[in-house]
Amino acid sequence: MADVSIIDAFRESMIGLMKLLNEETELLKKREFKTLDRLQARKRQLAISFEKHQTEMRKHPEVLEMIPSDDRTALREIYNRFRCALSDNMLALRSSHDAAERVVSLIMESVRKQRGITADAIQSFGKTRTGYDAYTPLGQNVAAVTKSL
Repeated sequence: MADVSIIDAFRESMIGLMKLLNEETELLKKREFKTLDRLQARKRQLAISFEKHQTEMRKHPEVLEMIPSDDRTALREIYNRFRCALSDNMLALRSSHDAAERVVSLIMESVRKQRGITADAIQSFGKTRTGYDAYTPLGQNVAAVTKSL
């Protein structure tokens, strides 16, 4: 039989990760990118811990029946706050990525303009390869699934 300590470990890992996600989101909004490096190792550790405890909770759902309904409600509220923090963090990361992408595009456009490179010359190099296609030799098709298995 599973122990109620599974719930406590899950709650603590969720709260720890949520605090770090909120801190990272604030740093992203303030554009303090140099400070983010120190958070990444801790974020990875907390994410691994959270995943481990979440997996344990899913293996033993009966432990939720062992705690009072008030505690279940509180756990649900913490989980909802965690999901909001995760969503905010993902949006902030995406926003920062998009902003960096725009800056790089502006720099590339400026360099092209200074060097007199036209849009026609850019097209002669062909379509930019992205995703798995970027890792395959030119002219070789990417196979998502091999039929030989």
